[in-house]
Amino acid sequence: MIMNVSRISNQQVYKIPQDRRKITWAELERDVQKRAVKKDRNFKLSGSWKKFVREEGGLSIYSVDGEWLRNNLSANFGHVEHGYVFEFVPIDEIWIDTHHKKGCGCKRVRKDRKMSVAYFESTVAHEIKEIQEMKKGLSYWKAHQMALQKERELGILSDPFTEKYR
Repeated sequence: MIMNVSRISNQQVYKIPQDRRKITWAELERDVQKRAVKKDRNFKLSGSWKKFVREEGGLSIYSVDGEWLRNNLSANFGHVEHGYVFEFVPIDEIWIDTHHKKGCGCKRVRKDRKMSVAYFESTVAHEIKEIQEMKKGLSYWKAHQMALQKERELGILSDPFTEKYR
């Protein structure tokens, strides 16, 4: 079932699938998104688990040890998080795991589970688009769907859920 239609660019219209997740997730995401602009900009977590990569689009991009994060901060940390979705991530930061977690569902992952440069770069583009849309007030679900479409358009990977390159 298609709920909304959003314009990705002047030429393309993207149909956003209905969010069929449990309502609790959507409510939590909405709450984090609303509170994001009220975050203390001086609050920054740091440690050997977090490495600065670069600045892009006014955001600081970090590679992080996702296993450490899942063990110490949140069992829900996936491949990547940003301040409009996770309470403890600063508003101007994107955290991307260095490795695919076991059972993540991604295809063609290396045996050591290390994320490729292409996967990392595709993820950066996705997160920047997602943040841009959430800043405008779009829900996480809709922003995420638009970011997936943007990721597909860029074509760094043949599919955002695989380590297979074009």
